[in-house]
Amino acid sequence: MRRRRYQIEFVLKFWPLTHMAKRLGGFTPFKQMAGLLISEKALNGSYIPVSQDIEVPPGVVAPKEIIRDYIERASHRTLVYQCPCRAAESCKNHPRELGCIMLGDGAKNIDPELGRPATVEEALDHMEKAIDSGLYPMVGHVLFDGLAFGAKPYDRLVTVCFCCDCCCIARSEMRGLLTAYPRSVVRLEGVSMEVGADCKGCGACVPVCPIENMTLVDGIATIGERCIGCSACVTACPRDNIKVVIEPGARMQEDLRRRIEAHATIE
Repeated sequence: MRRRRYQIEFVLKFWPLTHMAKRLGGFTPFKQMAGLLISEKALNGSYIPVSQDIEVPPGVVAPKEIIRDYIERASHRTLVYQCPCRAAESCKNHPRELGCIMLGDGAKNIDPELGRPATVEEALDHMEKAIDSGLYPMVGHVLFDGLAFGAKPYDRLVTVCFCCDCCCIARSEMRGLLTAYPRSVVRLEGVSMEVGADCKGCGACVPVCPIENMTLVDGIATIGERCIGCSACVTACPRDNIKVVIEPGARMQEDLRRRIEAHATIE
């Protein structure tokens, strides 16, 4: 059954409860309840780092091309009219109208009040606008999206979500949940964030990490073991001293396809 706009608006009235759920979701007995929406079966995805200055080794697929591949392969594309996270939080930092791109046959069932079918070219243009606006793309198989938008069948749905630090449900207060469910949002294989030798310890990168994985150690920014590769620290560094590093021979595209397409197909 399709979701109508008034149904989405009704659900968004309860949005403040998501903050409480994320704070408690890593603890028993709330962990099992949180798992209904955050476990690997309900959320399986990766952020795609798209900083302009990323050096891509020869023979490695550029990160943005990974998103293009999903858009081009999909049997159907729907552009959601607004991001529910930014709408619920009344975001003032990023455009609310740059919503998700829903891919696959499941996206065909999204009500016209909530989104519209798009060509490959329109979806790619939407992607570029979102990235230029400073949003972080994540490719994932997300149960919440299927439930919220009435997109069925769920096993034929993949989402390209464009997240902001301030409002996104998957980018704030997520430390406990991703500690409890470490395979839900995974850094792409062969990708890492590295702090340069000229770090001055200003700390600008620390508060933007969605899983509190950045700290200052002896006055130097330090990245912990649980990096999800979102590149928020890269964007935040005022001296461009944190870089996205892609290893030679990195198999980012194959890694993402293996994990996502074990649960969903879009062709």
